[in-house]
Amino acid sequence: MTFSFEQPPAELTWYHLGPLLDAEAGRLKYNPEQYTVHGVSNNAVACCWAGLLVDGDGGLVLTELGRGMLADWKASPAGQRWLAEQAALEEETSAPPAPSAPTLQPVPERADQLDLFGAAS
Repeated sequence: MTFSFEQPPAELTWYHLGPLLDAEAGRLKYNPEQYTVHGVSNNAVACCWAGLLVDGDGGLVLTELGRGMLADWKASPAGQRWLAEQAALEEETSAPPAPSAPTLQPVPERADQLDLFGAAS
């Protein structure tokens, strides 16, 4: 996928960010079972067409344009907010679970309470 059919976007939106962030992290690999037509999501293909991604070794990688636009977005207030929110979510999900309330243990029964109804008959 080395063609550029569209003009690059004026700004990055949610539509572009997933594939670009995945490509930056090296996670944008072809998966023909999940994406039977192109091996990647439609959003990733649109990023290729816009000149933000190109074929790499087993997946898509950022172009210089894609890398530059992603860096600008990360430095923007909106990007900083989003990245902070994602970091907080990751921290929340990776934190060890809070200690649970102690479980109540049954009180050992006394021998005279074991046969409540047998003693009355």
